[in-house]
Amino acid sequence: MANLDIKIKLSNTLGTLLLLGFQGFSYSNWFLDHKEGFHGRDFIIILVGLLQLLLIGMTIYQWFPKAPKDAFEAIGYWYLLIAALNSGVAILWFFHLNIFAFVGLLWQLATLFFVYHRLRDYPPSNKTDMLFVNSPFSIYTAASFFMTIWQIFQFSDETKSHPVVNTVIIIVIGFVALHLVDYSHRHDWVYALTTAWILLDAAVFLTGTPHVVSLIVVGILVSAVARTLIPNWLERINNRFSRLTSRVGERAPLLGGH
Repeated sequence: MANLDIKIKLSNTLGTLLLLGFQGFSYSNWFLDHKEGFHGRDFIIILVGLLQLLLIGMTIYQWFPKAPKDAFEAIGYWYLLIAALNSGVAILWFFHLNIFAFVGLLWQLATLFFVYHRLRDYPPSNKTDMLFVNSPFSIYTAASFFMTIWQIFQFSDETKSHPVVNTVIIIVIGFVALHLVDYSHRHDWVYALTTAWILLDAAVFLTGTPHVVSLIVVGILVSAVARTLIPNWLERINNRFSRLTSRVGERAPLLGGH
C-alpha cells in the first residue's frame, strides 16, 4: 500500500499531542482529588484513558506501510481540527466562558460526525484497522454526542436536574446507539458499548426513573452488541473446527496405510 502523505502524518501527530495535553489538563483535578475506591467519575477516567491509548496507537500505526491510506486520507486534516476545537473548549471551560465553550463543543461534535460519516466508506479490513482507525472515532463521537446533548440543559436550573429531561436524554442517545449497532450496515458495536458505559456511569448519579431507564437502556445496548458479535464468534469457531476436522480427515488414510 502506498505511503501516506507526510503532512497528514505530522498533522495527526500534532492533533494527538494537543488532545493528550488538553484532556490531561481538563481532567487533572479529577486525578488530584481522587479518593480511595471506585467512584462514578472513574467511569469517565477509564473511558478517556482508553480513548487516549487508541489515539496514540492510531498515531503510531499511520507510520506503518500496512496502514490504510484511504481511511487516513478520509480523516485528513479534520482530526487536527477536532483536536484544536477540543483544546479551545477546554480553555473556555476553564475560564468559565460557558456559552463560547458550548459553541465550540457543537463545532467539535459536527466535525466528529463528519469524520465518522466519512469512515463508513472505509470499513476496517483487519482487527488492527478496527482497533486504531475506526474505534477511536466511534468512542470519541459517542462521548461527544452525550456531552453535547447533556450540556444543552445545564444552562437552566429548571432543566439540568429535571428527571423528565434526564430520561429523554438517556432515551435519545440510547436510540442513536441502538440504531448504529442494530440497524445500520456498520453494526458499530464500539459506539454502542461506549454509550452503554456512559449511561452506566450516569446511573450512579441518577435516582428514580432516570436511574431505572438508564439501566434498562444499558441492558438493551449490551444485548444488541451480543447479537452483533456472538454470531461472528460462532462462525469463526465453526470455520476453525471445520478446518481442523478437514486436516484430521486428510491424515486418516495415511495413518490407516501404516
